[in-house]
Amino acid sequence: MKAVDKLLAVARAEVGYLEKASNSGLDSKTGNAGYNNWTKYAADLDKLGDIYNGPKNGYYWCDVFVDWCFIKAFGKELGVKMLYQPLKGLGAGCTYSAQYFQSKGAFYKNPQPGDQIFFAYGDDGYDHTGIVEKVENGRVYTIEGNTSGGSGVIDNGGGVFRKSYPLGYYQIGGYGRPNYKLYQEEETVTYEQWVEFQKRYEREQAAKDASRWAEEAIDYCKDQEIMSGDANGAFRPQSSVKRQELAQVAMNLHKALKQE
Repeated sequence: MKAVDKLLAVARAEVGYLEKASNSGLDSKTGNAGYNNWTKYAADLDKLGDIYNGPKNGYYWCDVFVDWCFIKAFGKELGVKMLYQPLKGLGAGCTYSAQYFQSKGAFYKNPQPGDQIFFAYGDDGYDHTGIVEKVENGRVYTIEGNTSGGSGVIDNGGGVFRKSYPLGYYQIGGYGRPNYKLYQEEETVTYEQWVEFQKRYEREQAAKDASRWAEEAIDYCKDQEIMSGDANGAFRPQSSVKRQELAQVAMNLHKALKQE
């Protein structure tokens, strides 16, 4: 799975989560709903002990939600590196998160899926943030925490919602582009590919000359019938040994020892 797809899968699963009225029932998606900014996102990151410069549960949490999604998708060490954030840093704040991207030359005006979108009301920094889900037909679609389903930027709402804005929306300040190159995609191999790889390996090994230092031992095993060829009588000393072949060799060796 590509890194962006992995991140978006985590974020999408959180749509509909509601912040809590108290520091209780944080893992419930909709239970104990309220507007006191208690969330599982801040609680989980606070437990790690070194993500931010102090506990963040009970505070505005739009940026915490983004960080949580990255750490959930990629783990703590890789997640914060992809966001260019130091441990025990100021990444819970929108302005500081944007500055981390800007300091690495990773802040853009044109969005891509997986970017971190930043919103501003004026020239005093950034007030809200989220994750870009897609860009199409002149609009940017996002998944945001600490917002609501209402139109426009809502920077202290009550949950995780999907939103959308025109690309030229006046409050969009820019987009931080995480370093997805740090993530190594898992390479999946089909059964058919594995079989072909195995056959190719065996052909390559069979084509090699048997080591001269082993020729005497090979000849002895053949003479003593400890080892034999395959069903066609072919003897391939460079080929890998299957378990049933090893069992046959062990039985032949045991018989030879008993005869002595």
